[in-house]
Amino acid sequence: MSIPVREQQRRDSWSALQAAALDLVGRYGFTAVTADDIATAAGVSRRTFFNHFPTKAAALFDPHPDDADRLTELLAEVDTTPGLWAALRAVCLDFVAGYEAVLPVRRRLVAEDAELDVYHRTAHRHVGSAVEGWTAAHLPGDPLRAALLAEGVAAVLITAFRSWQPDDDPAVFADLVARGFDVVGTGLAHQESTPP
Repeated sequence: MSIPVREQQRRDSWSALQAAALDLVGRYGFTAVTADDIATAAGVSRRTFFNHFPTKAAALFDPHPDDADRLTELLAEVDTTPGLWAALRAVCLDFVAGYEAVLPVRRRLVAEDAELDVYHRTAHRHVGSAVEGWTAAHLPGDPLRAALLAEGVAAVLITAFRSWQPDDDPAVFADLVARGFDVVGTGLAHQESTPP
């Protein structure tokens, strides 16, 4: 399905603003960069900036408009034959691929500012919600296990993000996610196959 031209222009403008925000803040720091600076660097007006983002933090941390749909699609298409935990591992590794450009700046910012850390978690709440819905649908008779799987995914992603250092190769983040799934999954995979 093709995206209407106007919607594609809107997404392109959104992407240009976020790229400009990440670049400028990465070079000059959060407090030194204004919304006007970001708009100018993206080649759009201040008004256009605020049509897309309510704050500078939003420009840095808000997920791409396609993120939720992409995650929903990955969850819908994943093979669950090897088990639910293995399926969630595959989905998450696919989902985090391509975030190399945003990771270093975001990681530095959340380490420096507790409010930005909270904003970051809130902005990406859709990931947890999608996983919770998926696990609940796959384990309708066992809400405890469904919740444990979903919380396990959240723990792996958050811990991998916090363990990864901004000066590390961004590919290391995916390795940490995979390792986290493997470590946690050792216990969860056994529980998944054992009746309550």
